[in-house]
Amino acid sequence: MYFRSEGIGVPEPRRAIATSTTRPEVPVRAERFRAALQTRVLGRAGLGEAGNVRAMILEKGEAVLLSSNDAVLPMSGPVMGWFPWREGMRLELAAGAQGTHLLLGIATLNRVLQRHAEATQLRFLVERPAFIRLGGDNAAGDAVAACFNGVLRETLTPGPMSSAVVESLLHVLLVHLHRGQPTSNGAGSEAGSITALAERFRVLVEGHFRDRWTVARYAAELGISRDRLNDICIRAHGRPPARLIRERLMLEARIYLENSPLALGQIADVLGFAGASQFNRVFKALQGRSPGRYREEQRRLAKAGSAPAGAPYAWP
Repeated sequence: MYFRSEGIGVPEPRRAIATSTTRPEVPVRAERFRAALQTRVLGRAGLGEAGNVRAMILEKGEAVLLSSNDAVLPMSGPVMGWFPWREGMRLELAAGAQGTHLLLGIATLNRVLQRHAEATQLRFLVERPAFIRLGGDNAAGDAVAACFNGVLRETLTPGPMSSAVVESLLHVLLVHLHRGQPTSNGAGSEAGSITALAERFRVLVEGHFRDRWTVARYAAELGISRDRLNDICIRAHGRPPARLIRERLMLEARIYLENSPLALGQIADVLGFAGASQFNRVFKALQGRSPGRYREEQRRLAKAGSAPAGAPYAWP
């Protein structure tokens, strides 16, 4: 069993949280594959939309990932692969290869990540191709296979709250993928470095932005002064910590406004606001329009089949 990434012509990874500006969201799709007597190609006939992600568990056989410039990345099962999908990419399955592959859109990926404190590490992971070997001494093989089978079952025969089940399974899958990656002990990972502290701050914000922690509370959790945290955030992200915290809160507000049927008062409660009026005031100050107007605009865009320019889910 082998895989190698030398020479693969995958473009520089774009933020996984950047949404496509030309195509509507693609739902999660799952499919068992079996290449019987000839090579089978995945990534064509409407399944190769740019800005989406593919995950594959290759139970046995051989496969080759080809980029737009035909650079190759061969794989041999059992292995799991995660691929941010780009225009021109395709996956060639050799005769005899079998397994399951998933296709999911960026908005789905955002929902999978948005509620978890470990989202920072996982967001970094999902922006680039990643692999884990299965079988042998790797105890994760059964858990990974169960995630793929569960997603397949829920997409083929959906039941009540199937989307919640699928997103939970995808989150577990990403955790196993993260566990299977090699660790780095380079100098850039030292606990006191700016990069490491900025990363730890992001993790804390992901876990506590709804709790309305103060900047002083975040600094205390990191074991540094408020001034030190302010300096780190400005150097790492170009904005002070209070601004980053508000931006994360507004990102969550936009996700709820775009994807949930909750009333404004309910969203305000979920996000820790005192009421709808406070939510309306803060949202308008940061976004330039009221949450109700923002929701109406997004519904009109969705109905027209268009998407806003830029990366509305990018943070920080």
